[in-house]
Amino acid sequence: MLRRIMQQSLAAAGFQVTATETGDQAAALLESGARPQFLLSDIRIPGRLNGLELARWARQRYPSMVILLQTGFANIDTGDFQVLRKPFDSDTLMAAIHEALERFKADENQRSGQ
Repeated sequence: MLRRIMQQSLAAAGFQVTATETGDQAAALLESGARPQFLLSDIRIPGRLNGLELARWARQRYPSMVILLQTGFANIDTGDFQVLRKPFDSDTLMAAIHEALERFKADENQRSGQ
């Protein structure tokens, strides 16, 4: 249910949304050539790859992909991935997405020496 609400909020904000139920499905979608502007995943998704493993897998293969994780659990070491803590509303979700996109642009500009 939360996934559907998030899909609707993202679509209403102008994002094209492709949702999967498992980390494995998301990885297969990416391997098939899909290149989303960003990857938003819950850390505790089902499948061989949980959300954190999916994020690490995606970062290795697609370093220019913006990745945002979400969780309702505290004290999870996510490395350098930005994490959105549940519960949150759609305004908080949009702010986190825009912050992740801006942070990635700033990091990319720093890496390229601009």
